[in-house]
Amino acid sequence: MLLFIEGYPYNLNDIVKDNLTIREILKDVVSVPVKEARYAFEYVGYCYSKAAKDVIFFLPKVVLTGETNEERGDDTIFGASPQEIIDFESNTVKAKFTEEGCKEYKEFLSTLSIWIYRTISVYKQSHNDNILESKEYQSESRGRKQKHNTLLDVIIALRDFNRNNQDYFTFVAKNVHSGYNKINWNKTITSSQAVIQNGSPVYIEPVNRKKMVNFDEELLVIYFSISNYIRETHGFSFEINVQYPLINYDKLKKVYIERNFGCRRLKQIKYKYFSDKDLRIWDLCYAFFDREYKIAMNRQAEDFLLAKDFEQIFEVMIDALVSGDDKQNLPKELTEQRDGKLVDHMFIGQGLIKQSDLTSELTYYIGDSKYYKRSKNDRTQLGDKSIYKQYTYAKNVIQWNINLFLDGEGNGEHPQLRDSLTEGYNPIPNFFISARIPNKKTGGSKFLSFDDKELKAQDGGVQLNRQFENRLFDRDTLLLCHYDVNFLYIVSLYGRNNKSAQSAWREYIRKEFRNKIQETLNRLYTFRTLQPREGKDCRQFIQDNFQQLNGKLYRPKADCNYLILALMKAEESDIWKSLKIKSATMERETAQSKELLDTLQTHFHVSNPFELETDFHIESIDNVGTLNKLPKPKIKNILTGLIRKTDADYADFYSHTAKTYTMEKIPTSINVMDIRYFLPMVGGDIDGYYKVEKVYFGTKSGKLCLKLNLSSFISLGSSRTPIYRIKMQPGELIANDLMVELYEQRI
Repeated sequence: MLLFIEGYPYNLNDIVKDNLTIREILKDVVSVPVKEARYAFEYVGYCYSKAAKDVIFFLPKVVLTGETNEERGDDTIFGASPQEIIDFESNTVKAKFTEEGCKEYKEFLSTLSIWIYRTISVYKQSHNDNILESKEYQSESRGRKQKHNTLLDVIIALRDFNRNNQDYFTFVAKNVHSGYNKINWNKTITSSQAVIQNGSPVYIEPVNRKKMVNFDEELLVIYFSISNYIRETHGFSFEINVQYPLINYDKLKKVYIERNFGCRRLKQIKYKYFSDKDLRIWDLCYAFFDREYKIAMNRQAEDFLLAKDFEQIFEVMIDALVSGDDKQNLPKELTEQRDGKLVDHMFIGQGLIKQSDLTSELTYYIGDSKYYKRSKNDRTQLGDKSIYKQYTYAKNVIQWNINLFLDGEGNGEHPQLRDSLTEGYNPIPNFFISARIPNKKTGGSKFLSFDDKELKAQDGGVQLNRQFENRLFDRDTLLLCHYDVNFLYIVSLYGRNNKSAQSAWREYIRKEFRNKIQETLNRLYTFRTLQPREGKDCRQFIQDNFQQLNGKLYRPKADCNYLILALMKAEESDIWKSLKIKSATMERETAQSKELLDTLQTHFHVSNPFELETDFHIESIDNVGTLNKLPKPKIKNILTGLIRKTDADYADFYSHTAKTYTMEKIPTSINVMDIRYFLPMVGGDIDGYYKVEKVYFGTKSGKLCLKLNLSSFISLGSSRTPIYRIKMQPGELIANDLMVELYEQRI
């Protein structure tokens, strides 16, 4: 086996095997430059070199995990330089690794070769493009036996034998089963009782001819059991038309493979076979159980085994496994945006904020897959172009969604991203997906594991785009997270082509995206619920304090009676620093948040901080008001009077800053204890004090009306002395076009 890494610059003149250089080995396989001394091959896949008489495996570049070779100073695979381990069977490699280590890596490479082949095969079924190349592989033959080291060789040989020998399987099955259902009358008459019916004996329990398992059938049972195992495990296509009682999957794996019973049993029955077909089947089965067994594979055949742009295949894999059919059902304006940008992965999923029921607010999930080589700290380095392109994806989606509802076409099929009450925006989950292979430092017990399906957040993989600080629910606040998926698991899941398994992982990974993005938001923000206080006009309060509340409030659903408040979390200052938020900014926003909470308490029941989790419930509170628009209250018992320009408090009242006012005269004809408000009038022509009959908006002909220059209602104090102090009530504001209907006769 000869190993090459996609994208690694090789010295083409290095001698690799049997005095052959890299240039000589690959010249009949791929295009090799004549003049250049170093060259990086952009291939992934599996093929055969006639010059080296050995198989060649181009590994994907994600196997370079960022570890550096101390001697050469370049990237490593398995801790060694890619140039050093091209010939994986050489004495140099065996000396570098322990015997057990070599066996472990060879098993990994053997399995990876299968999944790369299967991935290319599945891709080819749905994509007919020029990134795939038909290359030679070694097929079965009757020539001299030779040792091969990959399971893929044996699987392909088993598959080809199955395709080419269906007539032989049918012939054997007919011979084995001939006479199987024929009644043995001698045993039937002597061992069972007859029932006389119409003068004739009728045997209810006839004895059939006993079926004996012969060695031909046992060999075929093992062969088809192996075929079924490969079909279920790796997704290869095998025709199993003969009804044999096959060895079940678990037994074959645990007993025949792991305990090596398959080799022992085949050795016990080998002497029974003489025909070429039987011996060939025996060879293939034994080679499957014992990977070091020599089989005859000298003849070359062709198949699509090599991809020259594996990045495109990786993008298709992620899209099939993450987006599924959901992306195809989305409008093309979302995935193929008008500015020419093509969104890699997109689906509609559960929103990040509301969680208490299954009909929660939905949102768009936008992802981009990155098939990059890992850097020294086992991270994928992203360029500014990729980051800002991802922001643009989200901005285009938001604008398309706004236009949809502005045009009246939002019929419930798509989530509405903007809340009309608070004008807050539902956060859009925006993320990158990178490929990684678990190494010894980060993988632990899952080193080189094909079963590790976890989604891992990349260290420092959070980006933030904003126009204003401390506004999570703002249109321009876009959070971008970065996650890693196990490349080995992805290729095995895609290559298996099992729709049920893919659907299960798709459900898992979507939940993981949501949970992990919520974890990031919990580190950045403190969340509270706001429920309106009874009797308070909360809708008017939101409008009057829009500038302070903009981007901090969001109503998860149009009909819910609570709001979500998000404020910057000062305790998690480290992550804010990583996002380049200044300490002074944090201090300023923290102080403003405390003031805002005090102000909100006047109109809302403010909950304790909570975290976005799988589920949360709104606290049950008595005397809860409503977020709906309240009818205009009927204002009664208002005392009004002129404030003269010569009064000491005139300037304060005129500039809306007056807090108290001393009245010169209280009308004796009214009960001052029944008066609730005092309405001062500035700059008018009427002198004296008046009892107000009605307060209304607009004009009313035929009545004495006065348009006020001041719009502040002022509550009358409770003192019983002849002189009253007047105190302003915060928030009791009336629009400037308020009209007051007065008695025609002065008091």
